[in-house]
Amino acid sequence: MPKLVGTVTGLKEISPYSFWIRVNSGQPVPGIDSLIQVDYQFGEKKFRTYGVVIEVVTTWDGMITTGYQEEAYFEGTFSGTPIYLCQVAVTRAQTWRGEDLVTITPFLPPPAGEKVFLIDPEETDAALGFDVIKKEKREIPVGILSNGEVAYLDLKYLLGDNGAHINISGQSGVAAKTSYATFLLWMLQNYAEKNALESAFARELKNSRSVIFNVKGESLLFLDHWNAEWKAQENKRQGREWKEMFSRFGVEPRPFQNVRVYVPPKDYRGTPRISRTRKGTLTYGWDILDIVELNLVSLMFDVEEVSANPNFLLAVTVIEDLLRARYDKLLADAEKELQEACYRKRLQMRTEGLSKSNLIRVYLEVTGEDPGVILGHFGLPNSFRDFVEMFKINEEGEASSSLVEELRKEQLEDRTIMAVARRLRTAQRTGIDLLWRKIEKKCYGPIDKVPEPDYHLQWNHPGSTTVIDISKLHQRVQAFVVGAVLKEIMFLKEKDELPEPVFIYLDELNKYAPRTGGGALAGIFRDVAERGRSFRVVLIGAEQTASQVDYRVITQAATTIVGRQKQAELSKEEYAHLQGALREKASSLLPGEVIIDQPFLRIPITVSFPLTPWATSEENREQRFSTEKQPTDRSPEEQLEELLP
Repeated sequence: MPKLVGTVTGLKEISPYSFWIRVNSGQPVPGIDSLIQVDYQFGEKKFRTYGVVIEVVTTWDGMITTGYQEEAYFEGTFSGTPIYLCQVAVTRAQTWRGEDLVTITPFLPPPAGEKVFLIDPEETDAALGFDVIKKEKREIPVGILSNGEVAYLDLKYLLGDNGAHINISGQSGVAAKTSYATFLLWMLQNYAEKNALESAFARELKNSRSVIFNVKGESLLFLDHWNAEWKAQENKRQGREWKEMFSRFGVEPRPFQNVRVYVPPKDYRGTPRISRTRKGTLTYGWDILDIVELNLVSLMFDVEEVSANPNFLLAVTVIEDLLRARYDKLLADAEKELQEACYRKRLQMRTEGLSKSNLIRVYLEVTGEDPGVILGHFGLPNSFRDFVEMFKINEEGEASSSLVEELRKEQLEDRTIMAVARRLRTAQRTGIDLLWRKIEKKCYGPIDKVPEPDYHLQWNHPGSTTVIDISKLHQRVQAFVVGAVLKEIMFLKEKDELPEPVFIYLDELNKYAPRTGGGALAGIFRDVAERGRSFRVVLIGAEQTASQVDYRVITQAATTIVGRQKQAELSKEEYAHLQGALREKASSLLPGEVIIDQPFLRIPITVSFPLTPWATSEENREQRFSTEKQPTDRSPEEQLEELLP
C-alpha cells in the first residue's frame, strides 16, 4: 500500500508540471529522488499524477519570523512548528477511461490540500514510464534507483529510431566515466543476448559491434580479464551487493567476450607497442589503398593549420584528387588485366562483386610482381617515405615526381608544395609513418581469396568488441587514427554493407571535437553525430567538461549522463537539464553514481551501478598471463640492449 506523506501545499505555486508537498507531522520526509503519487478528481474525471522529488527544504510554519523568536523557541518560551516542503516534478499524468488508466499530457494541476502518497517500489515502472518500454521490449537496464528498483532506458533513443548517441561528462578520476561507458556497452550486448528471441531490438544488439578507443595508459586493453578487486570482494558483503545488482538486471556478471585488442606498431616490422603481456595483441595501420579510398591524406596534417590556411587546404584537396585519379586508373587496369588468360590459372576465385580496393589487392597479388613496383608505375606511393619523396624540388626547380608537375598545373606555387613536404616531414617525426603500412606480396601459389592485410582493424564481426590503443601516440597521430576509424565505419554504412548497430566509445571528446576549430576531424565527428543516427552508428563520447565539446556534436546526444562534476562547470548551459537540486547533487555524487537524462524520461534520474567485473585499469586486472614469457618479437638490437649494464 502507498504510504501517506503529506498534502499538496498551496503555500507555493502549483502547476500541471511541478508542485510542492507539505510533509505531515510525524511522517517520514521523502528525500530527493523519492517517487510519489497523487489521485484527484475534477467533476466526473479522475486523474493520477506521478512525480519525483527534486528539492527538499525545511522552514518555520509562519509563526517564527525573526531570529529573536527562533532563539526563544529553543529556550522553550515561544511556540513554533517546523515543517518540511518537497518540490515535485511530474513524471507521468494519467486518467481513467473505464477500468483502464491512460497516459495523457499534464494539463491540470492537483488541487491544494490533496493527499500525497509515497509509492510502493512495485509502482516504479508506472511512475517513470518503464512499463511502456518493457511492454514493447525496448528497455535496457542502466542502474539501480534510490528505492532499490531497476532503472531502464529506451532503446529507440539509443539506436536511432527516435534519437541516438550518448554523452558522459564528469571530473577525471571520480566520475567513473569509463566504468559506466563500458558498463553500458557490456549491458547492451549481454542483456540483448539473453532476450534475443523476444525482441527485434535485442536481435540487433546481439550482433552489434563495439569499437573502444583506449586513450589512457593501457587501461582498457584487458576488458576480457576479471577485475582483481571484484574477485577479492566476491564472497564479501560488497561483492554480494554487486552480484545482486547484476541479478536484478537479469544477467550473469563476467568480463567482456569476443574481444580484439589492437595497439600501434613501434617499428616498420609491426612489433606491438605494448608494455604488458597479453595474448593475441595485434597492430594496426593503413596502406595506400585505404588512404585513397577513405580520403585520409588531410588527417596527416595539423587540422587547425589546414583550416586556417586556404592555400594549404587547396593543396591538400588537390593532392587527394590526384591520388584518387591515379587510384581509378589502377582500378581500371586491374579490371581489364584480370580478364586476361595468363592470369586464369593462378586466379581461382570470382572477382565479381568485390569492392574496388579488394579487386586491386587481388590484382597486385596475382601479377607475381612486387606490389610497390606496380603502385609506382601508377604514381602511387607504397609508404609514407615514398609519399614525402614525391614532393621534393631541387634548387633548379626540378621535381622528383610527376605529382609536383600536376600540382603546378593546378596553379599551386612551389613554396606551397615545399610547405606540404615540410609538414609531412614534421608528421613523420610524430610517428605517423609507422601507421602507413606497405603492401607486400603475401601468396606465391593460387589465389582463392582476397589477400587481407594483417594490419587491418577487424572490428566488423557480429557481437565483437574491438579495443584500439592510441594512448602512446602523439596527439596529432591520435587524431589521424580516430578519424580514419570513423571514416571507415561511415564508409561501410554508406555502402549499405553493415545493417547492425556500431557503438563507438571515445574519452576526451573535447580534444577531437573541440567547441571551436577542430578542422577536418571535427567535421568527421559532426557527420557521425548528425548522420550516424540514420546508419545505426552510435557515438558514446566522454569528457571532463561538456562545455568544451563542439556544440553540433554534443547537442545530438539523445542520452546525457553526468558523473561527479565541479560547480563551475555545472553552471554552464550544457547542464540546464538538471532541475532543482540535481545540479548541486551532481557536485557530490559518490563513485558508482551517475545522473541520466533521456527524452522519454520527464526528468533526469540518479542511478547507482556495480563495480565492473572486467578490468578498467592496468592495476586492477587479474593476472591471467602472469606466468607467461614476455613477447620475443623484439629485434636483436633491442634484446642486446636489455643484456647490457
